[in-house]
Amino acid sequence: MGGDVQAFRRIIKDRNEKIDEAATLFAAKNGAECQAECSFCCHQMVLCSPLEVFGIARAILDTKSADEIAEIRIRLAKRVPLPLDEQSRYGSDKPCALLQDNRCSIYEHRPSNCRTMLSTSRVACETSLGSGEHKVPFIADPVVISFIMQLGIDYALIKLKGVSTEKVELSRALSLALESFDYAFQSWADGKEPFPGCHAQMGSGPSNQNIAETAAKHCGIA
Repeated sequence: MGGDVQAFRRIIKDRNEKIDEAATLFAAKNGAECQAECSFCCHQMVLCSPLEVFGIARAILDTKSADEIAEIRIRLAKRVPLPLDEQSRYGSDKPCALLQDNRCSIYEHRPSNCRTMLSTSRVACETSLGSGEHKVPFIADPVVISFIMQLGIDYALIKLKGVSTEKVELSRALSLALESFDYAFQSWADGKEPFPGCHAQMGSGPSNQNIAETAAKHCGIA
């Protein structure tokens, strides 16, 4: 299992580097106003692929002290019971459990949704968070690039490994991964559901597997 974990972590690392290159390019080109200790966007629901959750969990377990991990799990426990919908998980009183002193404590390993969230108005971010609305001008290009890259990864995981690529809510899934990493990862590797109860209801649209397979057909690789 250890070899699989390391291989998947390399996939995520390479993907993150490409996403960051695109984000940096478009941020400079379009005047993004995001900066260090600007954490207005760190107070909402974050959806991740199981692969991302395992990468974050492994990084925490490998680099944080026992006390730090315990503190993260306490903060996660406060978010876990919240309903799995965007409005219930959005607001100034609902910070991400991984946020410390207005900085992401796992910044190098943060999910793609966080890497591509680039706003062109810091004022709009602050106003939106205070009012509970979602009205922030953002730069779409990195989001699209990240989405396409992830579809390719997901298709390979589905076809070659037979694992789930369905998006899960970060807090709930990460809490389970930190509680028993080996069990969750092995369940995933065996084609089972690693994070039960962590899938947000986002309407009646197609599954992520459906989207990845459809995209592959359009590209002539299915």
